[in-house]
Amino acid sequence: MRKSIFIVMLAFILLISTSCGSPKITEEEAITIVVERHSVGSEEVNIKSASHGFGKYKVEWEIETACEFGMDYIDDQSGEMVKGEETNC
Repeated sequence: MRKSIFIVMLAFILLISTSCGSPKITEEEAITIVVERHSVGSEEVNIKSASHGFGKYKVEWEIETACEFGMDYIDDQSGEMVKGEETNC
């Protein structure tokens, strides 16, 4: 009985330690991904904030000339966009 509990606890600890890896991309790379995604023509993308948590970067952006703003979520391992929210005035 104690041996099986020990094995389960060990497996749980290993699972947690492998899933909490460090990000493969930096915050600056995540910001660059968002800017490139929203850059169209001469419109300037302003980054309002960027933060990291739960395996992704949350980047808040704004394009004043087009009256657009939103938030993109970038995976910190692959650099792919997980989710995007956009609002137009």
